[in-house]
Amino acid sequence: MTAAPPGQVMIGLDVGTTGAKAVAFGVGSGWRQVALREYPLLQPAPGQEVQDPAVVLTAVDEALTECVASVGSARVRGIAVSSGMHALMALDEEMHPLTALITWADSRAHEEARALRESGQDSGLHALTGAPVHPMTPLTKLIWFGNHDPQTMAAARWWVGLKDYILLWLTGGLVTELSSASGTGLLDLTSRSWSPLALGLAGIAAEQLPPVVATTATLPLSAAIAARVGLPADTPVIAGAGDGPSGNLGTGAMEPGVAGLNLGTSGALRMAVDAPYVDAERTLSVTR
Repeated sequence: MTAAPPGQVMIGLDVGTTGAKAVAFGVGSGWRQVALREYPLLQPAPGQEVQDPAVVLTAVDEALTECVASVGSARVRGIAVSSGMHALMALDEEMHPLTALITWADSRAHEEARALRESGQDSGLHALTGAPVHPMTPLTKLIWFGNHDPQTMAAARWWVGLKDYILLWLTGGLVTELSSASGTGLLDLTSRSWSPLALGLAGIAAEQLPPVVATTATLPLSAAIAARVGLPADTPVIAGAGDGPSGNLGTGAMEPGVAGLNLGTSGALRMAVDAPYVDAERTLSVTR
């Protein structure tokens, strides 16, 4: 849009399977500006669908920098972050990647998911975590690492998702947020904390996962990233939600009985409810 930006804007940063998008929205106006950078989904072996974390961060950096430049002298009140769910990556003690970013589409853990189903553990896990036993979940991916790559399991200090890694880059703080954590297969949906049972099956400790914060939690933008993208240090970064919940919020599908249908690199139908539960047939995952 060519009109001058308003006095204040909010920036939405969405990092997904094929690209990073930064959108500036005028506060109290219809003004907006979009910056997009795409990146490839890599297939290094059959069943593997991964991303290069350095390439993703470069795309985020460029999109955010372009978006900030487009707002001119307007005050940026905050950056709210959304991302794809179910990804997994190992980090070392210094929080450097040890693996590629393993996306939701990666199916290498199909045998691990099948073994959990054949053992009868899938029903209890689904009821406990709200996440179906499926190769997309970090739970089954971690079991795969234990079975096929024990060296990485031993070397990993942290296991993180895409949202966690973006927040780490933006703020220097390692956290995850509730909606992304709920899609890992590792979170107890009642206590909203990491499940000892799921962690035991995954072969990791709770201390290897980021602390879980609310989707509305804010962290200050780090001085280094603020200087790179042209924002004041300590600009609020809102943890935000995963792409699925954010889709419901954006389309207004937040009332019971109103569902949001998302059709993209995958398809999902989501509806807001008052409390988390799993149906008796284990055909639906219902989390608040």
